[in-house]
Amino acid sequence: MLVLSIITLFLFILLETTVTTIPLLLVVILIMAVVSKKSWIFLIAFILGILADSLLFNMMGKTSLFFVIFLFIILSYDRKFEIRTVYFVLISSFLGSLFYLIFYGYNSIFMQSFLSSIIAAILFLAVKRILKFDAKSKLAI
Repeated sequence: MLVLSIITLFLFILLETTVTTIPLLLVVILIMAVVSKKSWIFLIAFILGILADSLLFNMMGKTSLFFVIFLFIILSYDRKFEIRTVYFVLISSFLGSLFYLIFYGYNSIFMQSFLSSIIAAILFLAVKRILKFDAKSKLAI
């Protein structure tokens, strides 16, 4: 799983910084947070945000701050909702992408947010199938 996560992260960093404006890193961070529910995701999100800012020539720390706040909100809902469902991933990736795209001032934000949520759902279902977990199981990632 770790090798798959690293490969996916590098692929999505490459795609987001060169080809598309869809927030693919946000999708990967969301999936990692939903699957693992661990606090080390905050460090990964911060590092990926700094890396994305440096590759996209944005103000340093802006993306990191957004990623960390987004993860805090998502993991805060763990006690109230079941976050390991495809419906939660769809809604949270749509809203997170929408706010991310508004925050950075991109165009056609609804279409990109919709595509981001579809990519998140497909990636979540693939990870769920690979790891064979359900909504109640505990993972030691």
